[in-house]
Parts: sequence; C-alpha cells; structure tokens
Amino acid sequence: MDSQKSKPAGKKYAQLVETAKALFLKHGIKRVTVEEICEKASVSKVTFYKYFSNKMQLARIIVDHLNNEGFSKFDEINRLDLPYPEKVDLMTQWRAALFSQMATEFIEDVLVFEDIHQEVQKRYLRNITDAQAKGEIQSDLSPELILLVTEKLNEIVKDGSWKAIFTDFNEFQRQIRKMYYYGLLENK
Repeated sequence: MDSQKSKPAGKKYAQLVETAKALFLKHGIKRVTVEEICEKASVSKVTFYKYFSNKMQLARIIVDHLNNEGFSKFDEINRLDLPYPEKVDLMTQWRAALFSQMATEFIEDVLVFEDIHQEVQKRYLRNITDAQAKGEIQSDLSPELILLVTEKLNEIVKDGSWKAIFTDFNEFQRQIRKMYYYGLLENK
C-alpha cells in the first residue's frame, strides 16, 4: 500500500516540475503563478505546497537542474580532443540552442540567483587558465580580463544591439568568436 502511495506522489512531483519548467521557459518565472502551474499539471495547490514552500523554491530546483546540465555539457565538450576554438564553437552552439528555448523573461528572472552567476564565472576562469596551461590561449593574457570582455560581449547579446548589424544570430556569434579568438590582424 505504501509503495502505491509513493508512485503517485513521485508522479505528481514530476508533473509539477515539468509543467513549471515549460511555463517558466516560455513566460519567465515572475509571470507564472502557482495556480497556473497546478492547473496545467492537473495537481491541487495542496499537493503543490506538499512539495514546495513557494514558487521560487520550485524555480530554484529547475534552475539548478538546468545549470547542472549545462555544466555537464560544458565539461563533456571540454574533455574532447579538439583544438580550443572548436571546443568554443561547440560550447557556443550548444548554449545558443539552449537559450533559444528560453524566453528573455526567464533568462532575466534567473539573474536573481547570484550564486549561479558566480559559479559560471569561476568555471569560465578555470577553463581559461586550463587552456592557457595547455598553450591554447596566450598565457600572458589576464583570465579576469578575458572574463570581463566576455561579459561585455554578453551585454551586446542581451541588449540586442547586434541586430543593427546582423540578421542572423549564428553569424553574429561566428564573427564574434573569430575576432575574439583570432584577433583582427591577418595571419601570415
């Protein structure tokens, strides 16, 4: 009897998480209500509060899961036996595909999780220093400067100013990577 009770409870929990994830990705966290999540998941509010103290706790679980997936993919690509620029291309393509599934509102809502931003920065810096140790990136460049420039490039993506020059986001990304990793001067 107890095992039968645990199966529906697990199923309802999963329904809530999957439904909330779909709604959050489409509309952002702030715009979605607990009532909407429960209605779409066909689960009562009592059941919702059995698992989660509030919407932000549920959002945090989803964001942590997405973050862990991202770090796993990042690490998987980083372990490939490829030249560094090819790894960066793969990481960027994967990231662009992931972000294309997310509403701008969701991405902005996730920015409130400062610890995630700090972890991303820490991993990015470690990636840069590892690449420098392997001779893939110039060792005399400051990893912190590289991070700062990367964050400023991300602001260009967020504010949409790139659209005045490019109609295709992938072409914009390709040219940014080329300039960023190969510089402005012709290789002779």
